[in-house]
Amino acid sequence: MKRVNKAVRGLGLAFLTLFFLNAPLAAAVPYLSSAYYCLINGDSGQIILSRQADVMRPVASTTKMMTAILTTEYAGLEEIAAVSSHAQKTPQYSIGLRAGQEVEIAELLKAALVRSANDAAVVLAEHVAGEERLFAHLMSKKAFAIGAVNTHFVNASGLPSADHYSTAYDLTRIGSYLLEDGDLKGLVASRQVQFKHPGYHQPMLIDNTNALLDNYPGADGIKTGTTDAAGKCLVASATRNGRRLIAVALKSGNRSSDCAALLDYGFQSSQLVKIADQNIPFKQIKVLNGRYSYIELYPAEDINVWVAGLNPDIQKRVKVNYVVQPPLSAGQKLGRLSVYADDRLVQSTDLICRQDMGQELNPVRKLLQNLKLW
Repeated sequence: MKRVNKAVRGLGLAFLTLFFLNAPLAAAVPYLSSAYYCLINGDSGQIILSRQADVMRPVASTTKMMTAILTTEYAGLEEIAAVSSHAQKTPQYSIGLRAGQEVEIAELLKAALVRSANDAAVVLAEHVAGEERLFAHLMSKKAFAIGAVNTHFVNASGLPSADHYSTAYDLTRIGSYLLEDGDLKGLVASRQVQFKHPGYHQPMLIDNTNALLDNYPGADGIKTGTTDAAGKCLVASATRNGRRLIAVALKSGNRSSDCAALLDYGFQSSQLVKIADQNIPFKQIKVLNGRYSYIELYPAEDINVWVAGLNPDIQKRVKVNYVVQPPLSAGQKLGRLSVYADDRLVQSTDLICRQDMGQELNPVRKLLQNLKLW
């Protein structure tokens, strides 16, 4: 068994050496004017860099991401919505809709997401739920369901209210979810769109409020927000070489620069590192009354995480039966490995054995039993 132990130690040393050789060089965290930010990898949702990302704050018109999500799940793009007097009275910024006018849902989504029109958001809410307050309740429920658990909405536009809030991390979750919808993904990536305003004979050209779309390579969304209470906010997405990152900066002195710095940090200073290799033993556990005293456990699948710098907050948490008895079969689950980044789960996998082991005693115990010494 000593040979096995030495082999396992050797593999572990090789793994650690490989890890540090392949880890990115230490990168300085960029200076940001925002004190509330979060950067995630788009595919896995793993946090790469964050600060006060769970602090609940007003988030202004970034709210409209959830307004759009809920609308597309309850209404067709070709449906016609009527503008109410309540929607007409919605404070600035508005697109100038008037009570009694009728607008397609697809057009209202343009106004809400691209130009951040508050009145368009209210029309969408009333069309789906009958009244804005009920729609906001559904928004909060949907946010919780997709993992934005520290979020609560009371309106569809993001206008200030004491009970209307979200967090930098939650907005990355909402933004990621929005980008799964092809129509919404196309809208938030549009630099300019034509809006068929019911009060004009010709379509209006409206520009996207997200300045990164014009000056950041790979930028493809998502949503701005500004109020006195929230400050300047931005949920920004960019894709390079097939990899998407999502950055959020709240109450920012310069939201475009802050998100650009976060995205640069992610693209330039983070690297995908294999934390668990299905071909390398992860742990040994004791076997009672078996042919061998120990058995090796392997991850059922590889686990990779994005690492930036030399001191990443990566944790491996294991649940395992440390003492087992035969019979054991190849592929049998004997534990569970979970990897966390910034105290949030990235991925879990079973820990399995890869050999069969019957109930035969190990040779030493078998000899002692035969001699009636055991």
